[in-house]
Amino acid sequence: MVRTSKVMLVSPPYCKPYSAEENKQVQADAAPLGLGYIASYILHEGSRIEVKIIDFGVEAFSPERWKQELQAFKPQVVGLSILTLGYPRAMTLAKLAKEFDPGILTVAGGPHATLEPEQCLEYCDIVVRGEGERSFYEILQGQDLDTIHGISYRDNGNVIHNNGGERIGDLDSLPFPATHLFQVKKYREFPGWGITSSRGCPYDCLFCASPKLWGHIIKFRSVQNVIDEIEYLHDEFGIQHIIFQDDAVNYSQARALEMCDEIIGRGLHKKVSFECPARANRACVSLELFRRMREANFIDISFGLESGSDKVLKSLRKSLTVNESKQAVRLARQGGIPTVTGLFMVGSWGETVWDVMKTWYFVLRNNVDMVLTVCTPLPGTEFDSLLRQHGYIADGIDWENV
Repeated sequence: MVRTSKVMLVSPPYCKPYSAEENKQVQADAAPLGLGYIASYILHEGSRIEVKIIDFGVEAFSPERWKQELQAFKPQVVGLSILTLGYPRAMTLAKLAKEFDPGILTVAGGPHATLEPEQCLEYCDIVVRGEGERSFYEILQGQDLDTIHGISYRDNGNVIHNNGGERIGDLDSLPFPATHLFQVKKYREFPGWGITSSRGCPYDCLFCASPKLWGHIIKFRSVQNVIDEIEYLHDEFGIQHIIFQDDAVNYSQARALEMCDEIIGRGLHKKVSFECPARANRACVSLELFRRMREANFIDISFGLESGSDKVLKSLRKSLTVNESKQAVRLARQGGIPTVTGLFMVGSWGETVWDVMKTWYFVLRNNVDMVLTVCTPLPGTEFDSLLRQHGYIADGIDWENV
């Protein structure tokens, strides 16, 4: 392989429409931070690589538009960040890139590529599994593929899965995402913006792919590093609202309290508001925590409650009880958080109509806003494996219509 001088990082569209007018209806809420981290890592290494990010969540997509982008930039490498629902369109982009120039190296990354590498290799040359900063950069540097950890590729028709490398131990060593490469004001959440203060989750929920992606291990950025990024986003891009995209911010109450203290100490609570996901477990919540979060200008907390039925929570391996959920909502309200949201699902394994009614009663009785989704057997989850074992789903799911 040879060194790369131009790379295009792409977030595929997640909808069928091709027209600009139809795409406006599905304007993305937030930027794909994974691509921001990949781009900043490349630029930080001091290499002479030109990087461009295209997010078709905020750009009108059509095959013709994609070819125009390829013609204008002429990338040697196209990197595709793939979530499961975006897989069909990602493969369309890969195929069109090869039609435009068979010499373009197509590289897939992201959750779906990590969990279904062989599927993505049908149209892409290389798959980067897991954290992609180092592996993708080594590909761009022309390093021999058999020496790069955490990638999959084809060699003489055979699929090769290299051993995964160690996870990045010090997240502070990573530069902040390359926000300047995004069209910041096109996102629906602007002047809000997403950040992550950690990677991974120690829990083992039946419906979640996090155990396969991160191995039950959570890595934290330092509080100082996180607040430095918030300050940077406010000063450089006018960001006034921060959306934490961690699985939860309160795995450690002590760390969450420290983060609030740092926000207040720098006066950021007077300039920026915050929202975050949170665990509802008894060990993760307290009145002290929520009062401090309110003081730091947290205005929205979302708890992954899933169900108002203890039976369903147990079947989902949620490590949570309905009583704990009630307590978390009550304490957050008592602590003054303006918006307290419960994230719920229907269609869980073994769930009955009565279980669904219990969820509805929970919402009504506990003064919690509700976001309701359908429990979906995403690749890499034990829920997916369970349904396949019992013959409820087969291969070849049409992810565009999920």
